[in-house]
Amino acid sequence: MRLSKELIAHIAEAMAVSLESKKLVKPAGTRRELTLKIAEIITADLLAEDRLNKEVEKKLAAFESEIAKGNMDYRKVFELTKQKIAKERGMVL
Repeated sequence: MRLSKELIAHIAEAMAVSLESKKLVKPAGTRRELTLKIAEIITADLLAEDRLNKEVEKKLAAFESEIAKGNMDYRKVFELTKQKIAKERGMVL
């Protein structure tokens, strides 16, 4: 996961404060509970993207020799494959 738990907590807190101050949400519980739920959602999303990245890496392993020969740009193929799979699964990256 690219973000630390502390950074996720900070982002979640800022989002909770912003959502409440703009009256975009009226939480059923405390701000702390809202912050924890937001952090949980962010973490789940990041973990799903990590799993997707690993799946793409496995798929691209079949093209390792082509990539090594310079016939394919790994990053470009990785991103295109990732976007395709994400779209098929209805994921927003």
